[in-house]
Amino acid sequence: MDILRKLLNPFGKGDGKKHQYQDLSKESKQVSSVPPSKILLYARDIAGVQIQQFMSILNNCRWLRAEYTYPAFDSMNFIYKNKIFSVIIDIQDENGISYLPDNYIKRQLLASRQHNLVPCKFPVTVDNPHNPDLSTAKALNKGWNLFHTETGEPIIPEHLATTEKVLMSEWEMRNFAIIFTRKHLEAKKMKILSFQDTLEVDPQLWFVDSNGNKCWAVVRCAKSPEKEAQKPKQLNEIIRRCFKNNGYFAGLVLIPQDIDADGQLYRGANVKIEFTGLEKIHSVL
Repeated sequence: MDILRKLLNPFGKGDGKKHQYQDLSKESKQVSSVPPSKILLYARDIAGVQIQQFMSILNNCRWLRAEYTYPAFDSMNFIYKNKIFSVIIDIQDENGISYLPDNYIKRQLLASRQHNLVPCKFPVTVDNPHNPDLSTAKALNKGWNLFHTETGEPIIPEHLATTEKVLMSEWEMRNFAIIFTRKHLEAKKMKILSFQDTLEVDPQLWFVDSNGNKCWAVVRCAKSPEKEAQKPKQLNEIIRRCFKNNGYFAGLVLIPQDIDADGQLYRGANVKIEFTGLEKIHSVL
């Protein structure tokens, strides 16, 4: 089963309506996030709706992460064939001056090199980025409106993506495992408070269990049926930091199903998931 193919697009059908974003991290007291500005959330909505209009005409082009999360190396990302496109919102004034911080660019470029992503900017212009009138915000161009973060060249996903096999990166596998675990919890009527897929940060998930308790989960995966997902070496440190809440471990095994997979996990391929449920690793006294 390819769980990614069963996810609904969070921006709907590209109907042009504005969507409300919830800062999923703010409900978790274990996450110190920087509140997003109104213009950033509004610009994300513009980008998401416009990009999705073009995603919808491509076969199996889908979001990997479109929700607002913190920390993250980009604003949203999506996959088409063997390419993953990492997108950051580039807010500009009417003269084309960018207000995108350099550290955001460096963070995205580093992640793109590490995880084999295509780094993109989505420019949104506004009258005055310091005190913006949201009604003046608009995408710089029609179409995909994506530009390579480093070179500035226009990005057309259908021109870049091919059928050549590309191995899933560690980040992509972790993202896959987090999506599956979120769906598992939601199927059990548990509320997701926050999630993030930055490899260097633990835990990955905060949620409310069936008894109304705030809990956390560390998510890991293995890519061979002969192995099992390993708990992180720093687990005791994670428990020490999060000791006030019950903790769980979600260990998944991803098994390639395509005949020509050769035991490897490739982007867009069919994957079988072995998952026995959450293992409790910390109980509040």
